[in-house]
Amino acid sequence: MIEKILPEKEIGQNLKKLVTSLGLTNQAFAEQIGEKKAQTISNYINCTGGRNPSNIVTKLVSIGVNGNWYLTGKGKMFVHDMHESSEDDVENIAVLRHEAQKIQLLFDRGLIKIGDKKEEKLNLVATTNVTEVPHYTHRIAAGTPADSSSLAEKIALPSLLVKHPRDTYAVTVTGDSMPGANIEEGDILVVDTAIEPANKSIVIASINGEQTVKRLLISGKTVSIAPENHNYQTMEITENMDFRTLGVVTWVIRETA
Repeated sequence: MIEKILPEKEIGQNLKKLVTSLGLTNQAFAEQIGEKKAQTISNYINCTGGRNPSNIVTKLVSIGVNGNWYLTGKGKMFVHDMHESSEDDVENIAVLRHEAQKIQLLFDRGLIKIGDKKEEKLNLVATTNVTEVPHYTHRIAAGTPADSSSLAEKIALPSLLVKHPRDTYAVTVTGDSMPGANIEEGDILVVDTAIEPANKSIVIASINGEQTVKRLLISGKTVSIAPENHNYQTMEITENMDFRTLGVVTWVIRETA
């Protein structure tokens, strides 16, 4: 079970506890995690200067900090007891650092979870586990439905994002019909086909063999797919359409830099 992530200010206080526990000055700690200035650590602790402490979770994981404790307050501060480290502990921390570097790109991306209500920005709980899923090379239209292709490559995602590995795939978005759902051109969508689509789910829909991403609306016997952009119109599904859903969108991955 994944614990609830703390507000940024409380994560900042966990960072303060960490620095104090290690007996380091802010400057010394900054150098440990690849930062240059003590003021940067102070900004992370106090959530000032545009610094959110959750953003450095992978740097902390790479030196043996328990990322779950850092972001949720649950569990031990360190993966291993750094105050009584053995040769094996040093080796394990080196492995953690290597694993963190392998998925650094994914942690540098912004992740947004899709919900039935207001979409919210989510900070990813640190993990070294990844799961590979198919990433279809054709783009899914966030606009007019587009023809599809069966070509796929593999993409490695943090396992936290993949509840049903055998039933999950990823696609890239083209078009501008879904900004109200925090889906933009170039985003990667994580799609779970094991989840039963419900009213207001964001789905990949196939209409007469063409695919699009839209919000599914179900009212009695009426089924529609709706954009999240006032420049596009809701489409009601009729009996003469070959309509099916190809999975529920659970996550959006976006490059932030």
